[in-house]
Amino acid sequence: MQANVVHVSELNKSFGSRQVLFDLSLNIERGEMVALIGSSGSGKSTLLRHLSGLTRGDGGARKKDSSHEDSSHVDVLGNSIQRGGRLHRSVRQYRSGIGYIFQQFNLVGRMSVMNNVLIGSLGRIPRWRGVCGLFSSAERQQALHALERVGMAEYAERRASTLSGGQQQRVAIARALTQRAEIILADEPVASLDPESARKVMELLSEINAQDKTTVLVSLHQVDYARRYCPRTVALKQGRIHYNGPTLSLDDAHLARIYGAETAAIGIHANEISASPDAGLQAAVLRTASRLA
Repeated sequence: MQANVVHVSELNKSFGSRQVLFDLSLNIERGEMVALIGSSGSGKSTLLRHLSGLTRGDGGARKKDSSHEDSSHVDVLGNSIQRGGRLHRSVRQYRSGIGYIFQQFNLVGRMSVMNNVLIGSLGRIPRWRGVCGLFSSAERQQALHALERVGMAEYAERRASTLSGGQQQRVAIARALTQRAEIILADEPVASLDPESARKVMELLSEINAQDKTTVLVSLHQVDYARRYCPRTVALKQGRIHYNGPTLSLDDAHLARIYGAETAAIGIHANEISASPDAGLQAAVLRTASRLA
C-alpha cells in the first residue's frame, strides 16, 4: 500500500496569458486530513480540479533542458491522472476512487435525496443499469446507511431542492461515502453555510477521516476550521506553496505572509486556538510534525 496517495510534481497552469499555478509539487500521505488555505485566486480550487482530472495542466516543455520533456505529473491513489498536460486515458475509471465535494453541492434538485446518493455507486455498476436507474437492494441499503451516518436518513425521499444548504452538503458527503471514495477532495464545502451547519460538515469530514481512514483534502477560507480539524495545512499564495506543515505551527507571522493585508480582515490569530485541543487532534499533529521534520 503506497504511503503517498497524492503526488504532484512541477504542475503549472495558465488561463490564457495569466499563470495561476507555478511548478507546484505536493505529497499527501494515506489517511491524512489536510487543510488547503489561501486568498481567493491563490489556486486552491484549480489544484483540486487537477487532482480529480477535471482540469489539465499546461503541456509542452517549460524548462529548456537537454530532454525538452515536460516532467509535470499528477498521481492520485497510485494512478497517473495526468502527465505533461495530458489526461490519462483511464482517468474516468480512476475518478471512481476520488470523492469530490463542491461548494455548491452539485446535487440534482429535482431528484430525491436517495437517488442523489445512489449516483455515488455509478462507478461500480454497469452503465446500462445506471442510465436506467436500476439499483439493487444492497446498493439502496448502502446509500441509506450513508444517509444515516450523516444524519439525513429521514429525508431520503425528499427532493434535494427542498433541503437547506447544510443539509444538501451532508447529502453530498453521503454520496461520497456511497462511492466508497478512498480520498475526498472538498472544495470550500462550508463557504456558503451558517456556522452551525459548517461545524457539522467539518465534524463529518473529520469523523470519516478518523473512522474510515479516508484521506481528506479540504480547501478553506476559515483558518480556525483548519486549526480545529486538520493536523496539517498547506497554504497557497499566488499559485505557489508558502506553508506546508503542522497546523498548530501556523502562527500570525505565517498568516501575514500568506494573506498580507487580509490577515486582519479574516480575524484569525494564532492565540485563538483552544488551549486544550482534542487529544486525537493533538496526537495527529505530533505525527504530522515528526513526519515533516
